[in-house]
Amino acid sequence: MSVVVTLVAFVLLCLKSSVLFAQTDGECEGESCASKKPTVVWLRPPELGIEGSGVSITSGPIYDVMAYLSTHLHNYEHQFEAYPVKRAWSLVQHQQSAQKVYCFYGAAYQEERAEWGYYSQPTSINLPLLIVSRKALQPSLKNELDTAQSQPTQEYFESISLRALLQQNLRTVLYNDVNNVYADTVEQWATKNNVVRLNGLGKDLGMHTIALLESGRIDFGYVGHRELSALPEEELDALNVYQISELSQQLRGTKRVLCSKSELGQAVTSDLDSALTHITSTPVNSQTLRDINFAADGYPLFLKPLFDERWSKVMLNESCDSATHLELYKNL
Repeated sequence: MSVVVTLVAFVLLCLKSSVLFAQTDGECEGESCASKKPTVVWLRPPELGIEGSGVSITSGPIYDVMAYLSTHLHNYEHQFEAYPVKRAWSLVQHQQSAQKVYCFYGAAYQEERAEWGYYSQPTSINLPLLIVSRKALQPSLKNELDTAQSQPTQEYFESISLRALLQQNLRTVLYNDVNNVYADTVEQWATKNNVVRLNGLGKDLGMHTIALLESGRIDFGYVGHRELSALPEEELDALNVYQISELSQQLRGTKRVLCSKSELGQAVTSDLDSALTHITSTPVNSQTLRDINFAADGYPLFLKPLFDERWSKVMLNESCDSATHLELYKNL
């Protein structure tokens, strides 16, 4: 593992240097503007681990992934910026020009968004999603039977059903303008009694969810490994962590890039898809992208074998027939 860490650290140092050069070089004056490369603005919401000045993102685990992908798009200049989710979607949807395109990194596939943007292929893969609570959660008897009869999967955390929790009117939170596989699953059983709906307001949503748990406003919520790993030990010990049974078994490609629906946006997503094919077909590049994605999500090391296994199945298409491959890529 130390060899992998050293290799990734070296690659990240190199790519940060190349991205810094790309961002500072090529400023045009007069006639040179005619030959200036178009600019891709990579967008993320404010979140844990992002560092920068103003709206600019200059470092952090998520930055490392975006920067690495950008080094494979040689025909463009690249900028990295953070905005609240609603503002980021607005930039993708409404800000278009021949020389600049806005692209949201980490988008979940939603058919309605395809009407105003171009999606890339997934750039990463999923692990079982987690929910946390202050009090121990009790699944219903029906949920226990359903789990016992379902396809077996290795459990790193106690498994619990969203459906069972919501049918008990236990409350969770959904954030406006945030559409992901957790929100889609909750919406199947959502009522005014079991879902609190809020605006994200430019906050790290995982940490905001933990604050809602501590205040007693919700009973459970979706929190990522990155946020959990940032908590002091005493705070982490006070939380109960579960993996969601409905979102633990299915393999999904994740973290697509969604660009404005313009000629430039179409070109960027097409070029990124070609770059991803090259990356995943080159063992060293595939390993680098895999490992920086693992680090960016804040996963603990004991999940690395599972992440590597799923990466091989989804991104490298190992042990997948064509029908399975289409289903994997149709998801998040």
